[in-house]
Amino acid sequence: MKRFTLLLLVVLLAHSPVLAAEKFGVYIKVIEKAQGSLDEVSSSVEAGLKKGGWEILGSHNSGVPEKCGFRSRAIYFSSEAYAASILKNDVKAAFALPLRAGIYEDEKGINVAVVNPSSINRTIIDETGMDEFSLVTANAIVETIAGSVKGDVVRKQAGQMRKRGKIGGMGGGDFLNKIDEIVSFPNTSDSALRRAADKVKEAILQNDKEWKLMYSYDLTDRGAVIYGVTKTATEGKAFSIAGEKRVSDSNICPGIDHVAAFPIEVVVYKDGGQIKAVLLDEMYRMKMYFEDAGRWAFMKNIKMPGRIEKEIVDVVSSGLDSQD
Repeated sequence: MKRFTLLLLVVLLAHSPVLAAEKFGVYIKVIEKAQGSLDEVSSSVEAGLKKGGWEILGSHNSGVPEKCGFRSRAIYFSSEAYAASILKNDVKAAFALPLRAGIYEDEKGINVAVVNPSSINRTIIDETGMDEFSLVTANAIVETIAGSVKGDVVRKQAGQMRKRGKIGGMGGGDFLNKIDEIVSFPNTSDSALRRAADKVKEAILQNDKEWKLMYSYDLTDRGAVIYGVTKTATEGKAFSIAGEKRVSDSNICPGIDHVAAFPIEVVVYKDGGQIKAVLLDEMYRMKMYFEDAGRWAFMKNIKMPGRIEKEIVDVVSSGLDSQD
């Protein structure tokens, strides 16, 4: 019955630009000119998602570009059923978890957007095999938020528009080749996975590089634990780069519409008889979420992804060596 209801939703919403486009945006803008303060809108989004069956893993007020007087907030969420559907494709698909929403201000008011699973799942899991599932998920989230927040419902695809999931050009390539191993050791037990994950968590919590732990997603029964980390200054810089070519007198810090790109995933999982702590190549991840910034923006900031990755690697490896 549940599957029938979700498929019926696809049919009913077939006119929606979320479904109709041949290209998928990395984000879907759901609401413009939302009523209430940013905190009130954020609370409404969280309440709506909970009512829709989603588990809220966490949220945080995001960094913004220098001299930007607006605010933004990221919310991350998932569900047992959604995680199971994602991870049945392989434990490496954990990078598609969790789902994320962003609430951000601009000159016209408060907006709500979400990361588009139709785009992300194509990149991380399968070029077309997840399309129906992703479309159903996207529309369920969009309709849940649209029914929970008062404002102008727009359902616009946003960010980089892609005909395919594979990321090309400088820093692109096959997803599986872009998973960078921080440390690994032979073991396959749940207890060893938990020990390793606990050490990673402790290292993140105690780091002196200003990286903050935003969520812990324990999927030990499926062979993975996911941590979301972020850094206020990194977010502000990323949003500045993302919006650089769109800045105008009437749109002073547009890049915060990418707020749902954070936090960054650090994953501890079982793979091939080993337990590994991994993260994505940060240039690749930047291209997943920020490629619409343009080639010139990437070229001018070519060293930034490497610095981000090195800091996170240093933080994680400080608490976990190859001997467990």
